[in-house]
Amino acid sequence: MNKISGWSRRLPTTLALVFSLLTLTFSVANAGGRTVIWETREGYVTVAPQEAAVNVPATPNNHPAEMTEELLVALLGSVQVRGTLQEKPVPLFTEGSLQLLAPHLRQALHRAGPGDDVTFVIIGLYRTTLGGNTPKATSGRLFCQGGKLNLIFGVVKDEGRSRLDAVDRDYRLIAVGSRQDTSPGEWSLVPGDDRTFELPRRDWVVFDPKAEFAVRPVPVSVQASAAPATLVKKGADRPLGERLGTLNELKEKGLITGDEYRSKRHEIMNEKEPQQAPSDRLATLNELKKKGLITEEEYRAKRMQILSDL
Repeated sequence: MNKISGWSRRLPTTLALVFSLLTLTFSVANAGGRTVIWETREGYVTVAPQEAAVNVPATPNNHPAEMTEELLVALLGSVQVRGTLQEKPVPLFTEGSLQLLAPHLRQALHRAGPGDDVTFVIIGLYRTTLGGNTPKATSGRLFCQGGKLNLIFGVVKDEGRSRLDAVDRDYRLIAVGSRQDTSPGEWSLVPGDDRTFELPRRDWVVFDPKAEFAVRPVPVSVQASAAPATLVKKGADRPLGERLGTLNELKEKGLITGDEYRSKRHEIMNEKEPQQAPSDRLATLNELKKKGLITEEEYRAKRMQILSDL
């Protein structure tokens, strides 16, 4: 009887504690009203409320903003970094990271409002001196103001929380950059060759999307004599086999998820190919099947598509 009475007295306290924990958990999960655009073991992209400035009115962003994936890849790909003044600058983002990140950043900028920023963390695989690959995290805060794209970095190629085998991995704990405080670190940002951006602060770059960031046209005289490898091709302009090979490589390196792999693969297989003779398209399709780059079902579907175009 005493045990029951004692348990009854502790019940309200226990329930209150449980309720408090549940409330805290819910509050943390919804902290700041962030909208998750993408979140996997490779990082995340969110739309988050613009950070509050101390004693300074917040300036509304020019959101929603429309930017193509190609432009975002070009802008972010123009950033180089060096650890010390003696080191040679190297590209900050890996090609795989850019291809993975750009679609989600485009979607986030499209969904953001004037009072929102876009925040991200991306894990890239970087070559080590011993020939292997090591994962490193880069984070940032992205927003448009005055017709320009601002990017404030939080961490740059940081190994602290980017271990792929980490059990307690939580990328939301990584700082994403702040208008108020400069991010710590000895690294410095440098524009790439023939690419310029403003650098109002060591960790803050400002791009002008109207500047020439696209691949410059190759003169006709050069095109005639240049080897095919020197011509930069993107998207559906690249051969089907090359695109599928790149996609498989990204999946094998763990840079994209299974869902992203299947979605992109379906998109590639259903896109219209560059203008080619049906015989060349069928020959390429047969070669892809022999190499195991496409399934029997994909082979039959693509074959029917080619024949229907006759």
